[in-house]
Formats: sequence, structure tokens, C-alpha cells
Amino acid sequence: PSDADSYRQFDVVILGDLDSSYLPADRQKLLVERVRQGAGLVMLGGYHSLGPGGYAGTPLGEILPVGLGSREIGQVTEPFLPRLTPEGVRHPIFANIADFFPSQAGPARQEGLPRLDGGTRVESARPAASVLATCPAANDMPVLAVQPVDRGRTAVFIGDTTRKWQQGPRAQDQQSPYLRFWGQLVRYLAGRTGQLEAHAGIEV
Repeated sequence: PSDADSYRQFDVVILGDLDSSYLPADRQKLLVERVRQGAGLVMLGGYHSLGPGGYAGTPLGEILPVGLGSREIGQVTEPFLPRLTPEGVRHPIFANIADFFPSQAGPARQEGLPRLDGGTRVESARPAASVLATCPAANDMPVLAVQPVDRGRTAVFIGDTTRKWQQGPRAQDQQSPYLRFWGQLVRYLAGRTGQLEAHAGIEV
């Protein structure tokens, strides 16, 4: 989108492995303004996003919940499962799927979730951010962090290859948190978590 009216069509924007050079400052400012008006934004890890994508110091980089670092900050290459923080265990993004992940209280209660191949390194969380998951392979660096931005919300998820969470369990006819994780993340960023509650589930 190149104008404010176009951005008003979107409740949530997902930025993947897209270098900052593809988003000039004027277009970044349009997206920042849409977030401040109530939209959600998540930037995903990648070799051309976050710090490696040159977003540090840009309008978008300034509203993200973590410090991004320079283009040379690098990647986490050791496989890992995100470890939920106490806030993450209770957060709407992980409603009904927290048992698939290790937490500060111990290992995952639902075993078998494949580890991610790695992720993009970031710096520490910003003061207003909530860190919901960390990377044990990188000194508990934030993996998923969120923060309010005026009437909107932003998030950073640094992990790579979440498709494994769907492909592996599905091939073995096991339950997977994949669809709920992404669905609940998007609904949270859109401000639509009022109907989402953690509860016991049943499948027939």
C-alpha cells in the first residue's frame, strides 16, 4: 500500500523476510500511523528482516517490542522450542496450546512438538513490552514479544520453520498447536480476543 486509505483496509499486517529497502520511510510511516489507529503488526524472523533487514532506527523498528540490533546481529542456528514465560502461559495467544511448549515451570506436558530450526537474533525487550516466549539456546533471548502502541499492538516472532509444527504431528496423526498459534496471534493483534478463553477441549 502507498496511501493511508489502502492501509485502512487491513486490521493486521504481517511482515516476513522483507528487507527494509523495499519499504521507504514514507510508506513505513503510513503503516505506523495505521497501527497507532488500532491495527496490529507482527514482524517475523528471517535473513532479511528485523536487524539483518536494516529495520533498526526506522519508523517500523521504533514501534516493535524489542531492540533489533544491526544488520550483523546474526541468526540462532541451534534448534529449539520456545520456552513460555509465566505471562506467556496465561496469554490469549497460547490459550489451550501452552501444554505443547516448555515453560519456566518445567518441560512441555504435551510431548512430540518438533523444534524450530533457528531464528533471528534480537536485543532485549523494550520497557513496555511483554515477553511471552524465550530461546533457551540463546540465553533466553525473546522469541515472541508484544507491546501496545497507542490503540494498536505490535509483535515480533523470531522463530523459523513453524511449518514443522503442522507437518510433523499431522504425519503422525497427532495434535498440533500450529493453526491455533497463528490464528490466536492474529486475533490478538487485531484486538479480537474477547471471545477467546482457555478451557478443556474435546474431539470426537
